Amino acid sequence: MELSESRSGPQTVATRLEKAIQKGEIRPGQAVPSERTLAGRWGYSRPIIREGISMLVAKGILTRRHGLGTFLNDVSQQLGSSIWADLSRRHPDLQGHLLEFRYMLERRSAELAAERHDTQDRIRLQEAEAAVHLAFQGDDRAQRMRADLALHHAIADATHNPVYGYLMRSMHKMLHEHMELSLIGHDNDAELISLVQRQHRQLVQAILARDAETAGQIAAGHIEFIRVRMNHLAPESSPRRRQKVASESLE
Repeated sequence: MELSESRSGPQTVATRLEKAIQKGEIRPGQAVPSERTLAGRWGYSRPIIREGISMLVAKGILTRRHGLGTFLNDVSQQLGSSIWADLSRRHPDLQGHLLEFRYMLERRSAELAAERHDTQDRIRLQEAEAAVHLAFQGDDRAQRMRADLALHHAIADATHNPVYGYLMRSMHKMLHEHMELSLIGHDNDAELISLVQRQHRQLVQAILARDAETAGQIAAGHIEFIRVRMNHLAPESSPRRRQKVASESLE
């Protein structure tokens, strides 16, 4: 591989792909041509093609789906991803800041879901909690994460405020890789898995009982649990919002 190719090739690939997108040659939800196809079309090696595609994935324009290919995001996904990506670049300690934001967002989502959920929301919440329970009994880390996120999204949707749903999904999309990594090392921790299952079950029960205050407290405790037990960060420092770690408060 020539040095000039290694330096300029990926950017050229990314630029060509962006132009194809702008021309409508690749539409939202559509797969990008394979690395082999693009390598043959543009005369670059597959590693260079892969790196160019990765640049657009990092910008939130494309999304890789394991075993399926790389797909073009819709405009709203691109906007949300670019915002979170920019935040990640500007703030190396973003993890702690995001957990602080999640504390507020997920607590209020739980409160509003308890107050506003309808019959369809009740069914979806019950099904989502059952799916989480089943997933955490298995050893498929990816399935656990998908089920966990689906439950949080169901809670956000039950607020009947579309902003909550959009913010929750946008944030979780950006956090996807980090959340998957945070599960590593806990696969065989039966106590932790049991606590997470109990948190989800009690959260859904409080929402379905329309107990907004308890639902908010459990949601806040769940985020504090993630902060301390799974991410090894300092507990929430604000006296007004400080919660006991969920493993204690849910006893």
